[in-house]
This record gives sequence, structure tokens and C-alpha cells, in this order.
Amino acid sequence: MMKTLVLSSALMLSAALALAENATGDAAGGAENGVAPAMTEADLASAQKIFNKSCRACHGNKGQGASSYPRLSDKEPDYIADKLVRYRAGEKFGPNSTLMIQHARKLSDADIVNLSVYVATAFD
Repeated sequence: MMKTLVLSSALMLSAALALAENATGDAAGGAENGVAPAMTEADLASAQKIFNKSCRACHGNKGQGASSYPRLSDKEPDYIADKLVRYRAGEKFGPNSTLMIQHARKLSDADIVNLSVYVATAFD
């Protein structure tokens, strides 16, 4: 199941990057031609470090959400990856967009795939 989630996330990320490139005229996050790197495994240890440093203060220790910050643990990897790609591209679509854009701009394509799988599977 984990391999399916990773491959699904990688495919969705590739599509989202292509859409972002078409919308902005530039490849999002430095990916050449809007194509995400091929991913066969998620680096969950790396994703956990990023989550602990950048995500849990607002989204909670287990991605459960708090106050105006949404729950993440019940989302699919594709949903999370799509949102992170859009935030990384600078798109605003919610009350916390400015904060999310600042965090997402630091993420590579691999970070986004890793985080999306980690958040969707680590807190079951």
C-alpha cells in the first residue's frame, strides 16, 4: 500500500508541477520541464524531521489540526502534495496562505512527496 501511495503522489506531483509551469510560465521549484523526480520510496525519516520543524507547531503533533490550522492526518497524499505545490508557487487560497507559502517555498519536489506520504500514513 505504501508503494502505491508514493507512486500516486509522485504522479500527482508531476501533474501539479506541469499545471503550475503552464500557469506561471516557469517550472515550479526548479523542476526541469515541470516533471517531479521519479520516486519509488518515500524518505519518511526526512519527512518526519521537516514535519517536526515546520508543520507540527500549527497542525499539531499528529497532524490533528488546531484552531484555524486544518487537520492533515485525514488527507490523502495527493491532496497534501497538491496544496504544497500550489503554496510553493505562491498561490493564496486561505487565511494562512502567507505562512504556508513561506514554508512551502523551501520544499523540494522530493520533500513534498515525502511529506505528503508521511502525513497521510504516520498517524493512523
